Amino acid sequence: MQPRQKLLGMVIVGAIVLLGGWSYARHDHHKLTLGIPAAVGQGDGGTLVIDTESTTRGRFSISFDDDRRVEEFWIPAIEGEHTWTINIPKKAGGYIEFNAEKPEVGDKLSWKITLNGKTVVDQTETLDQPLAPGHTFLLRSAYNDYSAIAARK
Repeated sequence: MQPRQKLLGMVIVGAIVLLGGWSYARHDHHKLTLGIPAAVGQGDGGTLVIDTESTTRGRFSISFDDDRRVEEFWIPAIEGEHTWTINIPKKAGGYIEFNAEKPEVGDKLSWKITLNGKTVVDQTETLDQPLAPGHTFLLRSAYNDYSAIAARK
């Protein structure tokens, strides 16, 4: 085998090993689960309550990222009112999202997020025009550490 062919073969094998390792690492450290748990981890970071209301079907999801692994939980939600209460871990952040499915003009999404009884977010949005292709109608909040969220005044 010529040196160039040998080098090319080593580069290809190296790329396969690297991509395989990334795929394995991602799979091992990111977990997607149907359902919203009552507690995540030790649950020692406080109690997070998310009250939602919508005029359309949607999907509620919440993720927890502690720099070692990401856990994402989701559940379909019919129109109406819903409440999820989660005992959260310390030093884990992520996002909370309430995404409408096939919304029509006039549909509303609202939520109130509280941590240990103190309001963090109180938001209502109304879809006032048809969605452009590829766009979504949602509420989304992201946090570095859920247990350290500052309450709104």
